[in-house]
Amino acid sequence: NSKAREALRLEWDRLRSEVVWDESSVREWKDVARKATNDGVEVHFGYLFALCVEKNSELPEGHPKRKFKGRVVFQGNRVVNQNWDAAMFQDLGSCPATMEASKAADCYGCAPDHDIEIADAIQAYIQAVLEGTATWVCLSPEERPASWSKFHKPVVRLKKALYGHPDSGTFWEKHCDKHVVSVGFEPVSEEWPSCYFHPILKLFLVIYVDDFKLSGPKINLKRGWSLVASGLKVEPPTPLGVYLGCGHEVRELDLPHGRVRVIIYNMEDFLASCVERYHQLAST
Repeated sequence: NSKAREALRLEWDRLRSEVVWDESSVREWKDVARKATNDGVEVHFGYLFALCVEKNSELPEGHPKRKFKGRVVFQGNRVVNQNWDAAMFQDLGSCPATMEASKAADCYGCAPDHDIEIADAIQAYIQAVLEGTATWVCLSPEERPASWSKFHKPVVRLKKALYGHPDSGTFWEKHCDKHVVSVGFEPVSEEWPSCYFHPILKLFLVIYVDDFKLSGPKINLKRGWSLVASGLKVEPPTPLGVYLGCGHEVRELDLPHGRVRVIIYNMEDFLASCVERYHQLAST
């Protein structure tokens, strides 16, 4: 599939442009391991691999949200140290926002003169530096430069918090939290992780990994997004639509006490795709 191949090529090129790993540091695996042993330090070794999926495949052909997505990830279940022992991680754990928080933002955004907008972070994890134990990775054979042919098992130093690394989510969360707090957003509470409120702009920000949802007074949304984008790479915000795989339909209804704004959560397309898939499997 040419579109899938193009998506994957784009991913490799993007990661290289962001210097997620340092190709100038290429060395032989065994040499790095030997030096770590001699120096009495711990290092980790892992592998990168590529995959490609069709996002929102349940949507009709031609829908702008239906597209191929290439991804190059760190194989977190296959990491060893310099002695070939299973690597031990910090196991810091991340705390993304809950679905209740997302719906709370929707409720707040339905108030008079309020609105809701969403945006995705652009390759969120690699915006954060990989901290902790030095990590060296093997690239997929087809992605190794020709000049590396002299190496038996070449490895390079991983610099950014790539998807798949057990602690990448935490490093991204720390990076994200540090920025939004620095521009005036205040954490709601310990019980509401990754939720922030701007006391001056009266904006409610919910962050679920790399999905941002901002609700509050319409006149302040643009300013709120500019604050977020001043230190984080995010796509241009859009009106509420498909968020975390669920269709959000904003409507107005006439009720006995007046006209109100409501949000309908629509999973019909997803359910239809499940039924269609069932029929395909059941007929074979």
